[in-house]
Amino acid sequence: MSLRIIIKSAQIRGWIDERSGRPARRRNTDSDLAVLFDGDKADYETLNIDELVETMKANHLVLLVDQEAGKTFHKFVQHG
Repeated sequence: MSLRIIIKSAQIRGWIDERSGRPARRRNTDSDLAVLFDGDKADYETLNIDELVETMKANHLVLLVDQEAGKTFHKFVQHG
């Protein structure tokens, strides 16, 4: 596992696109974010990259990812 924090819109878009993911937010929440890889989850609504990045900024979140090719581990983490 090779972990990396990404915060820039282009980096986030690239990581998600390379893995055929879709950014999403749990319905009726402001900051419960995820990247969906295998179909939809009933309790999540998809977002575009700009919405994802704005939500991350508003909630002081960064995206921790496994940068190895094909790996989909990710976690949204609050920072200072």
